[in-house]
Amino acid sequence: MATFNLKPHRALHKAAEYFRKLDEELDLEKYKLDKYKELFMLASFQTMHDADMAYHYVYQRCALNSSSKETLLCCLEAEARSGLSEPGCFDRNVYRQHVLKAISEIRKQLTSGVLDYLYS
Repeated sequence: MATFNLKPHRALHKAAEYFRKLDEELDLEKYKLDKYKELFMLASFQTMHDADMAYHYVYQRCALNSSSKETLLCCLEAEARSGLSEPGCFDRNVYRQHVLKAISEIRKQLTSGVLDYLYS
């Protein structure tokens, strides 16, 4: 007779919570503040904005697809192959470069076992 050991409810959402927290730490709302409006003229600020948007997108995708390591790795692979761009970014290439960097970092953490605690 097969026995099924279900993980506690909290353990099922640990990975999703982890990625949501990373996303919240980006605080994209800061770009809407009046004090930053003039800074958008600077290329370095635009690059920082696009990088934050890229990580925001990847963290959201990870939170939605974090039910298992395998599911998350498949999602990251699909995102790496897709060429989607954020309409609100300043430079598509910078945005895409940071999407790929975020995917690479998370993939490395997943395959090396650094994030195994999220699935235990």
